[in-house]
Amino acid sequence: PPAAAAAGGRRRHALLYSTLDGAIGCLAQVEEAAFRRLYFLSTKMVATMQHAAGLNPRGFRAQGSGATAEGELSQVIDGALLRRFVSLGSAAQERLARQIGTSPQQLLANLSEAEVASALL
Repeated sequence: PPAAAAAGGRRRHALLYSTLDGAIGCLAQVEEAAFRRLYFLSTKMVATMQHAAGLNPRGFRAQGSGATAEGELSQVIDGALLRRFVSLGSAAQERLARQIGTSPQQLLANLSEAEVASALL
Protein backbone atom coordinates (compact mmCIF):
# COMPACT_ATOMS: atom_id res chain seq x y z
CA PRO A 1 0.00 0.00 0.00
CA PRO A 2 1.13 3.61 -0.58
CA ALA A 3 1.13 4.45 3.14
CA ALA A 4 3.52 1.60 3.91
CA ALA A 5 5.87 2.68 1.13
CA ALA A 6 5.95 6.26 2.42
CA ALA A 7 6.65 5.03 5.93
CA GLY A 8 9.76 3.18 4.81
CA GLY A 9 8.00 -0.18 4.75
CA ARG A 10 6.75 0.07 8.34
CA ARG A 11 3.13 -0.73 9.05
CA ARG A 12 1.12 2.32 10.08
CA HIS A 13 -2.37 2.68 11.44
CA ALA A 14 -5.14 5.15 10.78
CA LEU A 15 -8.63 5.59 12.13
CA LEU A 16 -11.50 6.33 9.76
CA TYR A 17 -14.62 7.57 11.53
CA SER A 18 -18.03 9.05 10.82
CA THR A 19 -20.21 11.32 12.92
CA LEU A 20 -23.92 11.46 13.53
CA ASP A 21 -24.25 14.53 11.31
CA GLY A 22 -22.74 12.67 8.32
CA ALA A 23 -19.15 13.89 8.43
CA ILE A 24 -16.29 11.51 7.72
CA GLY A 25 -12.83 11.98 9.18
CA CYS A 26 -9.48 10.28 9.41
CA LEU A 27 -6.81 10.23 12.11
CA ALA A 28 -3.38 9.11 10.92
CA GLN A 29 0.09 8.89 12.45
CA VAL A 30 2.94 11.17 11.47
CA GLU A 31 6.51 11.21 12.72
CA GLU A 32 7.23 13.31 15.84
CA ALA A 33 9.39 15.90 14.06
CA ALA A 34 6.83 16.29 11.27
CA PHE A 35 4.04 16.62 13.83
CA ARG A 36 5.86 19.42 15.64
CA ARG A 37 6.49 21.36 12.41
CA LEU A 38 2.91 20.92 11.22
CA TYR A 39 1.50 21.81 14.65
CA PHE A 40 3.55 25.03 14.76
CA LEU A 41 2.47 25.80 11.19
CA SER A 42 -1.20 25.31 12.05
CA THR A 43 -0.81 27.57 15.10
CA LYS A 44 0.70 30.32 12.93
CA MET A 45 -1.96 29.86 10.26
CA VAL A 46 -4.79 30.11 12.81
CA ALA A 47 -3.29 33.34 14.14
CA THR A 48 -2.43 35.04 10.84
CA MET A 49 -4.92 33.93 8.17
CA GLN A 50 -8.52 34.93 7.61
CA HIS A 51 -10.98 32.12 8.19
CA ALA A 52 -14.39 31.32 6.73
CA ALA A 53 -17.13 33.25 8.55
CA GLY A 54 -14.52 34.44 11.05
CA LEU A 55 -14.48 31.03 12.78
CA ASN A 56 -11.29 29.91 14.48
CA PRO A 57 -10.73 26.42 12.95
CA ARG A 58 -9.35 24.94 16.17
CA GLY A 59 -12.20 26.35 18.27
CA PHE A 60 -14.78 25.32 15.68
CA ARG A 61 -13.54 21.73 15.61
CA ALA A 62 -13.35 21.62 19.42
CA GLN A 63 -17.05 22.40 19.75
CA GLY A 64 -18.90 19.16 20.18
CA SER A 65 -15.70 17.06 20.12
CA GLY A 66 -16.07 15.97 23.73
CA ALA A 67 -12.61 17.29 24.57
CA THR A 68 -12.46 18.46 28.17
CA ALA A 69 -9.05 20.12 28.11
CA GLU A 70 -6.90 22.09 25.67
CA GLY A 71 -4.24 19.37 25.97
CA GLU A 72 -6.53 16.84 24.33
CA LEU A 73 -6.93 19.09 21.30
CA SER A 74 -3.22 19.86 20.99
CA GLN A 75 -2.45 16.27 19.96
CA VAL A 76 -4.40 16.54 16.70
CA ILE A 77 -3.59 18.82 13.77
CA ASP A 78 -6.20 20.05 11.31
CA GLY A 79 -5.44 18.69 7.84
CA ALA A 80 -8.03 20.91 6.15
CA LEU A 81 -6.33 24.00 7.56
CA LEU A 82 -2.85 22.76 6.64
CA ARG A 83 -3.91 22.03 3.04
CA ARG A 84 -4.42 25.78 2.63
CA PHE A 85 -0.62 26.20 2.96
CA VAL A 86 -0.16 24.62 -0.48
CA SER A 87 -2.37 27.25 -2.13
CA LEU A 88 -0.51 30.19 -0.58
CA GLY A 89 1.93 32.18 -2.67
CA SER A 90 5.64 31.45 -2.33
CA ALA A 91 6.25 34.65 -0.32
CA ALA A 92 3.55 33.72 2.22
CA GLN A 93 4.86 30.15 2.44
CA GLU A 94 8.38 31.45 3.00
CA ARG A 95 7.20 33.89 5.69
CA LEU A 96 5.27 31.23 7.62
CA ALA A 97 8.11 28.70 7.31
CA ARG A 98 10.66 31.26 8.52
CA GLN A 99 8.47 32.06 11.55
CA ILE A 100 8.64 28.45 12.69
CA GLY A 101 12.29 27.93 11.77
CA THR A 102 12.07 25.67 8.73
CA SER A 103 11.74 25.83 4.95
CA PRO A 104 8.64 25.68 2.74
CA GLN A 105 10.09 22.59 1.04
CA GLN A 106 10.32 20.76 4.39
CA LEU A 107 6.74 21.72 5.26
CA LEU A 108 5.48 20.60 1.86
CA ALA A 109 7.30 17.27 2.30
CA ASN A 110 5.70 16.83 5.75
CA LEU A 111 2.28 17.67 4.33
CA SER A 112 2.79 15.13 1.56
CA GLU A 113 3.77 12.49 4.13
CA ALA A 114 0.62 13.24 6.16
CA GLU A 115 -1.55 13.03 3.03
CA VAL A 116 -0.09 9.63 2.11
CA ALA A 117 -0.55 8.38 5.67
CA SER A 118 -4.22 9.31 5.57
CA ALA A 119 -4.88 8.03 2.03
CA LEU A 120 -7.36 5.31 2.91
CA LEU A 121 -10.04 5.89 0.32
